Amino acid sequence: MKSEIVYVEIETGANHDGLAQIGKCFFSKTGLTIYFNGNVYQKGGRGSAGNYYDIETGNGYWISGVKKNGTDRHKFGKGIIEIDESVIDEYLKIIGETELQKNKFKLVQLNNVPAKEKATEILNEKYEAEFDNSIRFKNPSDLTKIELENLIKYYNDFDLPKMYKKNRKEFIEELKNLEIELEKRNVQKNYA
Repeated sequence: MKSEIVYVEIETGANHDGLAQIGKCFFSKTGLTIYFNGNVYQKGGRGSAGNYYDIETGNGYWISGVKKNGTDRHKFGKGIIEIDESVIDEYLKIIGETELQKNKFKLVQLNNVPAKEKATEILNEKYEAEFDNSIRFKNPSDLTKIELENLIKYYNDFDLPKMYKKNRKEFIEELKNLEIELEKRNVQKNYA
């Protein structure tokens, strides 16, 4: 898993003076999800606040690589930046300094373990709340187009390589049947 030292500042409800931290983050394979200090952030600010949002709270955050000149806060921002003790040496090399400015930083210990299980749990809870599980047991021809699309998404979201071979085969067959049914409807719609 790729990691990098980043600057993270809450944007929701703050005027460039919210909690700001420097520490090590870990990226998902796609780079769209960041794991930082026990939290999970996904790309794409909600509204105008930040470039990432916390999947648990929905708060917007500004997350970026640290700047070589050390001016990570917005030019109108203020406040102490928390920095993880474990990244100080690497951070100092990046900014070309030998020591931290004591009036600018507060030393802290951040959680440097990627919160993958937390991410899976939160995303599954949100998805299960939106997903009607009973449609899995209906005949594909009895489903509405929206139900078909939701069920296809449900099957596509599974981590198939982690499944037992027999279950995986059944999932793949069910997914193919749903996609065939959806394709039939799309073709019929085009001829209508």
